[in-house]
Amino acid sequence: MSASTPKPSVPIALSAEAVDDLIYDARAGDLEALNADIAALASQHSCNESQIVASAIDMADESEGGSGSCVLHFPAANGNAGMLLERWLTGHVIHLPCPSTSLIFSLFFNLILTRAEILNILLQKLSSADAAQRSAFINHRNNSGNTPLHWAALNTHLECVKALVQAGADLDIKNDAGHDAVFLAERTAWAAVEDNGEAEDENAQTQEIEMTVGETEGEDKSAEDAGEMSAGRQVVEWLLNSDVAASLEKGATEGEGQASGSA
Repeated sequence: MSASTPKPSVPIALSAEAVDDLIYDARAGDLEALNADIAALASQHSCNESQIVASAIDMADESEGGSGSCVLHFPAANGNAGMLLERWLTGHVIHLPCPSTSLIFSLFFNLILTRAEILNILLQKLSSADAAQRSAFINHRNNSGNTPLHWAALNTHLECVKALVQAGADLDIKNDAGHDAVFLAERTAWAAVEDNGEAEDENAQTQEIEMTVGETEGEDKSAEDAGEMSAGRQVVEWLLNSDVAASLEKGATEGEGQASGSA
């Protein structure tokens, strides 16, 4: 967020350190620390927890590395799984020439559940905020114009996409590049298809491990029902077939009809 860019209005003026702590908790997948930090800040500022969550926005200048993202962006983008996985691999795989696939699967599965769990906890805390404040935060655009839904869709996290949309995320918002969440998910799906040919030449065991990374319990069932549909395609299909998407399409169709009738 550059110095010339107006900073968003927040209910509570949190210190940069406090915001950094909340964002780190969300990225690291540390639910216990996140709950404790939110509760402590709510007590310190004599406010409810929804106001603390709605104030957790990275407002540092872009020149200082600020992203303009809110605390919802990070679990939506799966930053927590990436960080913890890197730590685990650094500490264990180096010493294990052939790590157990079941152990790897268990680790990935727990990390992915943490991602969705943290996002849902944050959305739950926001539920007590007034409707306008809640909507503004859920649809907060960072310095690139991306909302948490953009990041969840781009990273093909179906459960996070569902949680955000059900909480009021706007599917029609476009980022600074002019892309909505559906476009980003579709682009990822196509990239996966294009990369599939290259992946066929890689080690079979590596492929198996990589396949489990992007799957959750809910997504496994969706993939089965969809005939092993890719994670990106699952997100696209869910967004296009959700009630929210249907109402948007209906509204656009009605608008076109009215325009034609008045022409």
